[in-house]
Amino acid sequence: MKKLFFICLLFCFQITVAQTDADYENTLKNIVASYNASDAQKIFDQFSADLQASYPLDKLKAFLTKTLEDQGKFSEFDFMDKDGGHRYLIQSESDSIILVIELSPDLKLTKFTTE
Repeated sequence: MKKLFFICLLFCFQITVAQTDADYENTLKNIVASYNASDAQKIFDQFSADLQASYPLDKLKAFLTKTLEDQGKFSEFDFMDKDGGHRYLIQSESDSIILVIELSPDLKLTKFTTE
């Protein structure tokens, strides 16, 4: 009986902490929409507390402004791989970038970098 309870407990824990591909896709759709609207605050609100501390809002605003000026708006994205994070190739009006993100169990961004 104890084994059955323990297995059920582990199964329930796995369900609550696993992020799905759909979670990542929805997060990226929100990032792209916010980026195209120049809404750094909306992206920043998706950051975990640790990421907010290491990547402050003013730095994010500067990144958005420069990237929008250099590349234009984002149009589409494609999943690449999970090497060092979930990597996406994002197409813009004039170029493309690779965005790497990671999500916490509560679906907050814990990683947000470009390559």
